[in-house]
Amino acid sequence: MSKIAIIGPAYPYRGGPALVVANVYEHLVQKQHDVRVFTFSRLYPSLLFPGVRQEDISKHPPKQHPVTRIIDSINPFTWLRAAKEIIAYKPDIVLVDWYQPFFGACYRVICSRLRKAGIRILFLAENVISHEARFVDSMLTNMALSQADSYITFSQSVEESLKQWYPAKHVTRTTLPLFYTQESSPVEWTQQSAKAHLGLEGKRVLLFFGYIRKYKGLRNLITSFATIAQQFNDVELLIVGECYEDANEYTSLINQTGVANRIRWINEYVPAEDVSMYYNAADIVVLPYISATQSGIVKIAFGFGKPVVATNVGGLTEEILQWNAGIVVEPENNAELIRGISTMLNAPNLDIYINGSHAAKEANSFGAIVHLIEQEIR
Repeated sequence: MSKIAIIGPAYPYRGGPALVVANVYEHLVQKQHDVRVFTFSRLYPSLLFPGVRQEDISKHPPKQHPVTRIIDSINPFTWLRAAKEIIAYKPDIVLVDWYQPFFGACYRVICSRLRKAGIRILFLAENVISHEARFVDSMLTNMALSQADSYITFSQSVEESLKQWYPAKHVTRTTLPLFYTQESSPVEWTQQSAKAHLGLEGKRVLLFFGYIRKYKGLRNLITSFATIAQQFNDVELLIVGECYEDANEYTSLINQTGVANRIRWINEYVPAEDVSMYYNAADIVVLPYISATQSGIVKIAFGFGKPVVATNVGGLTEEILQWNAGIVVEPENNAELIRGISTMLNAPNLDIYINGSHAAKEANSFGAIVHLIEQEIR
């Protein structure tokens, strides 16, 4: 049995990184490791957070686990206290969940103290530079990532970036596991019941899911849907995600399509119990991203056995093509996006893509990450 410390966001904070931390914790504990999670008392200052709330408000919240809420992202004194407490815990390794340059200075201070204490540091690098990089992002990213002894990544693009930045350090690539599946859903929905609840009976549903920012390419999907709607009378677009930009721009664009009555937008971060409803209602999940590393949205689609139309950016396409779980199109090309969605809608059935999605689901587990962490300890 090893002692492992994890640094990163955790429940009650919402979002993919917190779910990754929760699942890694759970799977390490199942392997009889002694694990402590050191998380944030304040994740983002409210003035810097573009959404409505940072906390998960689900009636059926995702995996919960013991945490030490000690790190205030903008209070350096708490960074020092966190480092001191982690050192006192005497872990065999520290796992840091990395996804956002904003935490560069914070993680730098903590990790530099841990390194001086002779503690090995492993970064779980979800990406390197944020999708909407600013001038200071490279500096902040290097401040943190340079402190790692080794890295685990989820996509080829991130792996290649880390090898360029730190050629002397060990980088291992695995796949982003599934943290939402049909089986783990707190509420049972079938496609029929989900569509009935949403008033979408008899419709084929394109689902865009996740928070909305420019790099997600939603504008391209909305514009393309005007053409798709003319070709297919039974298709509707369901957009589910909180907008981190000017929502009025998207509302105006929807109204300009001429088919606004066939586009529904739920502009909020949905609670855990509703994820299953929206994914079950979907026939096809669409990711029209302009840039990406990997995506939890694709993995949720696999978790619910849904086919995917996605753009050829970052690590989005690796598993889609490997498992024949969807169609890949070129980014920022509406004609290509229309072609991909239309091809799938014109298919006699979606069984080949659905079977591929199920196969991808079976191949993705947190066991692989746990195995890599254990190898780093040895």
